[in-house]
Amino acid sequence: MKMNKQLKWVHKRTDVLQALRQYSFHHDLNRFREPQKQQEAMLKVMERDKETYMALVVHQNTIIGYTIVLPPEPNERWKKLNYLKVLGVIEISTAYRGHKIGQRLLQTLFKHSQLEDYIVVSLEYCWHWDLSMTDGDPFRYMNMLKHVLQSSGFQEYETNEPDIALYDVNFMMAKIGANIFNEQIEEFKKLAKPY
Repeated sequence: MKMNKQLKWVHKRTDVLQALRQYSFHHDLNRFREPQKQQEAMLKVMERDKETYMALVVHQNTIIGYTIVLPPEPNERWKKLNYLKVLGVIEISTAYRGHKIGQRLLQTLFKHSQLEDYIVVSLEYCWHWDLSMTDGDPFRYMNMLKHVLQSSGFQEYETNEPDIALYDVNFMMAKIGANIFNEQIEEFKKLAKPY
């Protein structure tokens, strides 16, 4: 596809910061808040926290998609493991969906070799999903999202996380970094589902 050749994939911290300051978020990157506010929030997080990793995709001087890995929130159970991070969001402009951009964006994100030192958890809640992509079918969306995550090495794990348990379509996946030990994986599984 011609458009793919025009896309610019950004993941190095200095380049991400420059792109966030130079380009605007596409007008329909609005799943979480108004695009400009979301862009400002992402920039603040990147400026404040050196342990945050981000990837962007730019088309014609507009950010059309992004994803971010951050430390867990202080009140989350995941904070107990210093080798765990959370995939915060994958958002692609509606005009650019259906071209495997989400998969490529995740692959770009995981070019950060430092992420091999972490377990990256993706907690997927249906209330964040744009179900218009699947004609309102949350199960189709769940399967699509699992496929995107699996393409970057995520695997599904059981958890008793209350928000995951609220709906059958909510789920948790994790990508185990190459430098993670078996003992850490077991500790993570116990934290995810302690009983």
